[in-house]
Amino acid sequence: MNLTPVLILLGVTALLPCVPALSCHRGVIEAVRNASELPLEWKTGVKTCEVGEGCQDLVMLLENGPLINLVIIKDCVKAEDQEPRVSWLRTGPGLSIVSYTRVCRHSDFCNDVSSTEVLGDLPSPTVPGTLRCPLCLSKDGCEDTPQQVCPAGSSHCYNGVLRLREADVTTNLRVQGCMPQPDCNLLNGTKAIGTLDLRENCELPLGPQALDCNSVALDTVRNVSDLHLRWTTGWSTCEAGQGCQETLILIQNGQELHMVLTKGCTSDADREPRITRQRTGPGISITTYVHVCRHRDFCNDLSTTRNLWTPPPDTGPGTLSCPHCLSTRGCENPPQQVCPEGSSHCYNGVLRFRGEDIAVNLRVQGCMPQSGCNLLDGTKAIGPILVRENCSPQSGAQPLECRSGQTEALRKVSSLPLDWTTGWQTCKIGEGCQETVLLLLNGPDLHLVLSKGCTANEDHKPRVTRHRTGPGLSIISYTHVCRHWDFCNDLSSTHALGVPPPATGPGNLSCPLCLSKDGCPQNAPEQVCPAGSTHCYRGLLSIRGRGLTSELKVQGCMSQPGCNLLNGTQTIGPIGVHEDCNFQLAAEALKCQHGYLEITRDVSQLPLQWTAGQTTCDVGEGCQDTLMMIENGEQVYLALTKGCTSTEDQEAKVTEHRTGPGLSVTSYTRVCRRGDLCNDLSTTAPLWAPPPATALGTLRCPLCFSKDDCENPPQQVCPAGSTHCYKGVLRLRGGEITSNLKVQGCMPQPGCNLLNGTQKIGPVDVREDCSPRISERDVGKNTMTCYKGAMLRLGIGFAKEAVEWSVSATQVCEPEEICQETLLLVDVGPRTLLIGSKGCTGPRAQDKGGISIFSSPPGMLVASYSRFCSSNLCNEASDSNVLLSRLPRPTVPPPGELQCPVCVEFFGSCSRSSSSVSCPQGTSHCYKGDIVLQGGGVSSTVSLQGCMLSPAKTLLGDSKTIGIFSVKELSEGTKGGYDGYDENPLGGGASASPLTGLLGLGLCLALCLTGFVLSAEPIPL
Repeated sequence: MNLTPVLILLGVTALLPCVPALSCHRGVIEAVRNASELPLEWKTGVKTCEVGEGCQDLVMLLENGPLINLVIIKDCVKAEDQEPRVSWLRTGPGLSIVSYTRVCRHSDFCNDVSSTEVLGDLPSPTVPGTLRCPLCLSKDGCEDTPQQVCPAGSSHCYNGVLRLREADVTTNLRVQGCMPQPDCNLLNGTKAIGTLDLRENCELPLGPQALDCNSVALDTVRNVSDLHLRWTTGWSTCEAGQGCQETLILIQNGQELHMVLTKGCTSDADREPRITRQRTGPGISITTYVHVCRHRDFCNDLSTTRNLWTPPPDTGPGTLSCPHCLSTRGCENPPQQVCPEGSSHCYNGVLRFRGEDIAVNLRVQGCMPQSGCNLLDGTKAIGPILVRENCSPQSGAQPLECRSGQTEALRKVSSLPLDWTTGWQTCKIGEGCQETVLLLLNGPDLHLVLSKGCTANEDHKPRVTRHRTGPGLSIISYTHVCRHWDFCNDLSSTHALGVPPPATGPGNLSCPLCLSKDGCPQNAPEQVCPAGSTHCYRGLLSIRGRGLTSELKVQGCMSQPGCNLLNGTQTIGPIGVHEDCNFQLAAEALKCQHGYLEITRDVSQLPLQWTAGQTTCDVGEGCQDTLMMIENGEQVYLALTKGCTSTEDQEAKVTEHRTGPGLSVTSYTRVCRRGDLCNDLSTTAPLWAPPPATALGTLRCPLCFSKDDCENPPQQVCPAGSTHCYKGVLRLRGGEITSNLKVQGCMPQPGCNLLNGTQKIGPVDVREDCSPRISERDVGKNTMTCYKGAMLRLGIGFAKEAVEWSVSATQVCEPEEICQETLLLVDVGPRTLLIGSKGCTGPRAQDKGGISIFSSPPGMLVASYSRFCSSNLCNEASDSNVLLSRLPRPTVPPPGELQCPVCVEFFGSCSRSSSSVSCPQGTSHCYKGDIVLQGGGVSSTVSLQGCMLSPAKTLLGDSKTIGIFSVKELSEGTKGGYDGYDENPLGGGASASPLTGLLGLGLCLALCLTGFVLSAEPIPL
């Protein structure tokens, strides 16, 4: 891709270097040949590079007895010039590996190696020894391989897989042969040859293998004259048992062609390659290709349209003329075309494609041989892609659909440009689509921040901002808001941000180099700074907003002193950025992922994924991850807790407390201190694999998973080996989880021993009770039942009008526990936040509850109601009037001269984009801060800005609790500023109800991952 037109469109013409682009030889060759054919020669194509790129030559040859494997890569590259270099990774006896690498810029086509002669002579053969080993060199497999007599000096047989990865190379090479030493070290520790990444694996597990598959999601509209199209892909490693899928859809309309392509992993059954002509014309024609395979890595290797598309037969023009359009954007005033003979109707509709990172709304107008909205002949799915057809135009304003997702990634600068795919979401009417990219470069490393989704902000054209251009640390951002068509926030690469700043010669200053979300070592490695650098930078960059909550440690070279890496920038699109250069790099308190979750799902929905909030621990504490899964027939119960702990470190441990048949219980526990957020378990994948299919038995048992009750549960046929029906209650206490889980299901033995004696899993105490009184909810004298639930309302006027606050769920408390209900009201004028919690809690004789007013009009109103009571279902307040009726109703004075930004956010942070208002007379200053809430089913940060009446800098004074909530205030006036965030848990890209963060108990469960999938491999056509 030539960047010049992109940069000109973005208004960056002044940055274009006056240096001609090189032309280089380009090609990729992989081949297994006989050694007797050496030397081998080759020819390749040509390519015009981006400005500043050089030409690369890479040749790797692996010799294995009479066979060789040859890899040749020629291309443009951003790496620095390198003189020709021949490297022997291994010289035998037996297996040998030699490579040639070069990067040059002195002339066009300087990467002109065309023969293996450049590698020199291979090792001379030696006399045969006594060892015999299998001989194999194959991308497919090594079954029934022949034995060879090894050369003298060989002592061991090698058996492994070399994984070769580059933009156009995705090879798993099976290797068996002779070696002079044991172990899995064919490569002598080498991890890369030029741009070719290498990885070696000799631990080949028994049973089903995890396949590697080609992976891509792509859609494009092209002219038929561009055919045939070719493409390259990235790759992904699948779960054991999964296969590789590829799906291609071609829609031709006149001289235009729309292509949808997806490749990746799948759980679907194998399907032989199948070409289907959904519609053959005259007029619009549709061809599809679907393939699912498991016979080898990268078996989904279709790379061209050549065998799928054939031109429709020429027919003479007919008498009908129709509008012609094939577009993912819009069809305004489309041109008319004369339809081919046999056409009788004009088609006008929208095809919606969804699935496998594909989100396309394709407008189609053209010729058809029949009437009706049936372009796809009733097809609802093509491979993993769901298709829907709509020919009923709607009047009035329509909600947009936007690309949606957010992520952060640490990468090498050499991996640029980076490509990505996203999920999608449907916006509210009037909202637009936004996309934000932030790129921080520090020596050879870069940090990428990506955000896409719906927004209420006004449209603005794509904007590239260079916040800092070096020498040394550099920051570039891209922002865009649009409403002109669905998925208009369609940036899919860092191309639009331009190239990294030109390298300058080395200077005299050396600085520590670090770019990390975990932490910087006390003695971070130093780099020689580029000329023009005068100071060493050390700071903490906080990134907040749109589900991103990150602390980035930065050390590097700067051209000026001070803590001003961002040149005063505080917001980039919807993302707030905050800079702190006073933090401690060594002996600092850890930040841990934090939250807790209980949920029941169908087994078919596994594996589940989630994102978590963050919290700052006390010095010396570590991070803990605890996950418990109980499988019961087609259902699975999941209990998850994350947070700080004072217990000793413990390596990740998976325990199978019970393996069935019938009920099975598995847990995962870990305690770590190796870096911030090290308790990073985000999926059930390490715990759960599909159980082996078992025959059904003759026993039938009730099936139930419930925190409420098991009345008239359905019967299930138990698997063979089950002999008894289980009925009991699991009582879970700890890690902010308080639950009584009713369980009924199948067991292979009698008794009340579902957990095989386990009484503690991580911080969670577990107790099992099968006595009838518990199952029948005939609780004893010392236990009570309370209403349980969390509530969040963010809107307008809740400080004046009551809001419903009733819940139907209940829970049986532990002995001595009582009921509680807590309601927090925050009103800043234009917006009001209500947070409520009901449930059980420990006895609080010192805290009888009541009304508390922390801040009152004419400034912000912050008030709470709480009640602790000791009778069944006594936490029964049904609306917020229990608080509102006891609040004073002062007369609001007229506006004064003070103006302040006003904002209250539960999902995100307030920023400079907050709207300002004229504060009422009597207010004294502006407030900006965060209130961290934990407890009662809530774990989040409320971000606030508004007018203050009191001269105090804080809203809550010395308050550490509000009812059931523990609170921590972080305001601009508090000591330490914004250190110590407890971050709001935000989910992936899909739209979610605001209750997700609350009812999910601190974690947002992402059943469909809609964040970005990063790939360093472009997908050219």
